Amino acid sequence: MTRFATLIAFCLAACPGAAGPARADLPAPAATFIGNATALAQALADTRYVHESSVQGAVIRPLGGGKLDIDADCSGWVSHNLERLPLHYEAVRRYQPQVAGEAGRPYPRATVYRQYFASLPPGAPFQAVRTLAAVQPGDILSWCLPGHCGVPYSGKPADDTGHVMVVLSKPIPNDARSAFLMVLDASSVTHYSVATLPEAVRAKHPELNTLYANYPTVRDRTEIVDGKTRTVTSGVGPGFILFGTNPDGSVGSFQFGPGDHTNSEGIGFAIGRPVPLRR
Repeated sequence: MTRFATLIAFCLAACPGAAGPARADLPAPAATFIGNATALAQALADTRYVHESSVQGAVIRPLGGGKLDIDADCSGWVSHNLERLPLHYEAVRRYQPQVAGEAGRPYPRATVYRQYFASLPPGAPFQAVRTLAAVQPGDILSWCLPGHCGVPYSGKPADDTGHVMVVLSKPIPNDARSAFLMVLDASSVTHYSVATLPEAVRAKHPELNTLYANYPTVRDRTEIVDGKTRTVTSGVGPGFILFGTNPDGSVGSFQFGPGDHTNSEGIGFAIGRPVPLRR
């Protein structure tokens, strides 16, 4: 088995009942997408969060010994990996000019992914995933922030258009209306780690320790500010995000880390799954 295939298989099998479906159930494009992302993330030695860093979406520098240095923002990271599926990526790129302010940008930003997945045309090379419970590894989860969702908004638009990520796990239940997803993304916000997940979640899913340990957490750095230790995050890496659901099971809120605000108002979510092209 190749290194890519081994890593994909582990992502799908590490959390029985919570992490993923049987490998045979994962669409081939989704397997290719997650395989590329996990291989890059495993090779990380250094990383930084940088907006619109290159036409390719991410700047990747070989450091020797199979290690990599990656600069990217969230949409650049996803776009770089989706380029390994050229026809899938081209479908998103063709949609990009339909989103106000996005024509001419080097790659689709989070709001483009969200609006595209929320309005997939017939024959699109993606499947819309309507509920949090249906999410699986290889999906692309995106959200748009207020003022960037393609609907009238009277307030001041958020500075960022939203966030987009590679999903690594099936939902890991927190309570009846929320669940964690393990993701690979580029961010400047500290996420839940295995150590900061609720104790009950860790106790029920000890295998998450093994899955999380497969990825260097070089984007999380410890700094001392005014005599206090804090974690500063910048770049690509693994993490858990807590998602809440609406009554219909769709995603309705997110929380990056313990003690962070739970965000829901004015935010739109959409999830796309790369699937084989229809003939």
